[in-house]
Amino acid sequence: MLCCVVVAAGVVPDAEGAEALSGESGLAAALEEIGRLRAENAELRVSLAEVLARDAERGAEMEQLRADLAVLQRMLFGRSSEKSRPEPPAGGDSAGDGGSAGGAGGSGSGKGVKRGPGARAGRRDYSHLPRAEFFWDFPGGGYCCPECGEPFSPLSDHWSAEQLDWVVIVRLAAHCRRRYKRECACRVPATVMAPGPPKAIGKGLFSNAFTAMLLTERFVAGRSMNSLVTGLSRQGAAISPATLSGTCAQAGALLAPLAGAITERSRESWHLHADETTWRVFAPGDGDGPARWWLWVFTAPRGAVSYRSRSGQGWEEISLDLMADRNPKGYMGK
Repeated sequence: MLCCVVVAAGVVPDAEGAEALSGESGLAAALEEIGRLRAENAELRVSLAEVLARDAERGAEMEQLRADLAVLQRMLFGRSSEKSRPEPPAGGDSAGDGGSAGGAGGSGSGKGVKRGPGARAGRRDYSHLPRAEFFWDFPGGGYCCPECGEPFSPLSDHWSAEQLDWVVIVRLAAHCRRRYKRECACRVPATVMAPGPPKAIGKGLFSNAFTAMLLTERFVAGRSMNSLVTGLSRQGAAISPATLSGTCAQAGALLAPLAGAITERSRESWHLHADETTWRVFAPGDGDGPARWWLWVFTAPRGAVSYRSRSGQGWEEISLDLMADRNPKGYMGK
């Protein structure tokens, strides 16, 4: 035991019989060294506890900062459209059940929710739609007794349940301009003619309403040109795809100043959302077939701008043209 204490104290006896340490002096030195080590160990324990406390405090501060950062990011950029689920429309789900799948409990499991006939709490209100009234009667009008032939007297009308009617009409609009001739002797034109309807495309085949519907169906609803041609043919209007494409091109030229104004206004926004859609734009190439472009959309608080970019180009090239040097932050959120 004494030998172990001596070794712990740092005193090693010589193997060839060097001078042996005195028992009392060696024991005192060993005890003194043990006391010093214990004091040092206690100081290290205190320092370790302080370090652990500071680490826990910094961890709590880090979690708080992360939560605050998440809140600020949602306030600044909004929720990600690729991660968030669309909210159900007001008044019920897409099936018209009048409530969500989760029911009152909100669990989303669908348990306890009545389905089938009579499950809806009420239909949506469609009183804002145009109303057309139809009156139905027996063939020939009135009704006679099947036994004696005596006619029945009118009683009252019965209005059955309202229904939604979907009517699509492609009509030929004929415009007649009134002409007038002079009856006095004044030095004015002998004949005058009333102005006709406004036309965005001077000698075009389509009215302004038709052109607006064409652009809406083509670019807002995303219908293909073949689908539009087929749908118009079902209504009796056989129109060439080239005619529709030419109308879209002419209308696009008319909308170019508006697009430039929206772009100019978007440049003044300090922050933009940008993303590349999967809708490919096939623009005419140099002879090797259609050139493939991709559509980039930039959304600002005061408008949206879209650009056609070649395959492989990054959004940096587009953003440099849109952001300009009037962006105080020089910053984009995706």
